[in-house]
Amino acid sequence: SQELEQSPQSLIVQEGKNLTINCTSSKTLYGLHWYKQKYGEGLIFLMMLQKGGEEKSHEKITANLDEKKQQSFLHITASQPSHAGIYFCGGDTQ
Repeated sequence: SQELEQSPQSLIVQEGKNLTINCTSSKTLYGLHWYKQKYGEGLIFLMMLQKGGEEKSHEKITANLDEKKQQSFLHITASQPSHAGIYFCGGDTQ
């Protein structure tokens, strides 16, 4: 069975600072999804990565998938209060 692990588990960031969340898979990923959940609300889809080395950006949030497709980083640049919430990664191993 596939396991996805995110780190750090929690993060407190000052407004205007950058931050990175890491998602590591025990198996090769054929698609990796990043989601955000604001407290008390549903999941918001952020982006999907499918190719090794792929990088996508959306409103100060950048995510990439490494060449071996077993790790992804989500970077937030100059964080704002609107970035607060819980971030999840999900993967397809086919």
